[in-house]
Amino acid sequence: MTPKAILPYIGFGSIKFGMEEHEVSNFLGDPDETEVQDYGEGAEANVLYFDEMGISMSFDKEEDYKLVEISFETDNFVLHDAIKVGMPKADFLAALEKLNMGDYDLEEMSEEGFDDKELYVFEKENINIWMDEEAVSSIQIGPEWVDDETIRWPE
Repeated sequence: MTPKAILPYIGFGSIKFGMEEHEVSNFLGDPDETEVQDYGEGAEANVLYFDEMGISMSFDKEEDYKLVEISFETDNFVLHDAIKVGMPKADFLAALEKLNMGDYDLEEMSEEGFDDKELYVFEKENINIWMDEEAVSSIQIGPEWVDDETIRWPE
């Protein structure tokens, strides 16, 4: 199977940020699992897990339960035709150099109790790439933020 393209700020395939849960289910069927994540102070999100596809999606209460984050956890999806789950850290870093994705922050997760994890945060692009034991373990994307309050939803 050819990996599906991960589209920064947009989503993948027919799935776009800003969709509601029932719209996503129309395309993907029912999720394998759903969970309510409570972030405190009234902030929460419904998370849908599609285990067979290796993705999860968050629908944020503050955004009227619209799709605001997608996590890809299998190599069925590829970012910028180059980055996918399972690729070794050296290949990932080489791809980053070629892609010229811009500035990122590297967060060491050992202080959080995750010794073998690193998090590459591309704030401008709203992309997080998790490294686990020297390989990409997850790619997370979100919509484009115009400012701290405003999301530019894809068409």
